[in-house]
Amino acid sequence: MKTIEIDLRCIKTVRALHIYLQYRLGLPAHYGRNLDALYDCLTEIPGETCLVVYPDTTPSAEMAAFLPRLGRVLEDAQQANPGLHVREAGA
Repeated sequence: MKTIEIDLRCIKTVRALHIYLQYRLGLPAHYGRNLDALYDCLTEIPGETCLVVYPDTTPSAEMAAFLPRLGRVLEDAQQANPGLHVREAGA
């Protein structure tokens, strides 16, 4: 199983998050940098992949408002793709 660590502790803006996710997940150049595009890409990941998410305990206001939506997308993608496993670091 491939494991990819997603460290949210240093991400302060939604734009920076999408750039970071594109890099860490190896998303295609045409990745739309929005949650719909992220969902589409996550549901198409082949094979067994585990995303280990390191949450930010003191997120910026922008990220604090956005993180619940990101969490829902990760959960929905995990349900749609049986090879995708998402867990919080330390859990």
